This record gives sequence, C-alpha cells and structure tokens, in this order.
Amino acid sequence: MEWMLEHSYMMLLLAGAFGFLMAWGVGANDVANAMGTSVGSGALTVKQAVMIAIVFEFFGAYLAGGEVTATVRKG
Repeated sequence: MEWMLEHSYMMLLLAGAFGFLMAWGVGANDVANAMGTSVGSGALTVKQAVMIAIVFEFFGAYLAGGEVTATVRKG
C-alpha cells in the first residue's frame, strides 16, 4: 500500500494516458465507419471527411458525453 502512495502521481498519469489512447482508438473506429461510405462513394474527398469528422466527433463527445456516461452508469 505504501508503494501506491509513493507512486500515485505516476499511476494517475499512466491511467490518463491509457484512457486517452483508448478513447482515441474508439473514436478512430467510429470515424472510419462513417468516413468509409462517404469517401468510397465519392461524395466527399478524404480531406473534407477528416475536417467534418474533427468537428462533429469533438462536439459529439463534448455535448453528448455526459448523457452517455449517465446511461452507462444506470446500466
């Protein structure tokens, strides 16, 4: 238990880094599903799809993230 107290800051940094990387991976998978059909059909260029994804993924997580966590918390 003493070891955990001595290294609590490092453990917090590692947990934050792993959480960030996991969120990055989930977001990348989500964006790939949405971008694949748009770019594949020729409706958007890759650059346009990336720009749209940046905006909407950020605002989706920012505005609806609390609702998602509330739903997960309730089961």
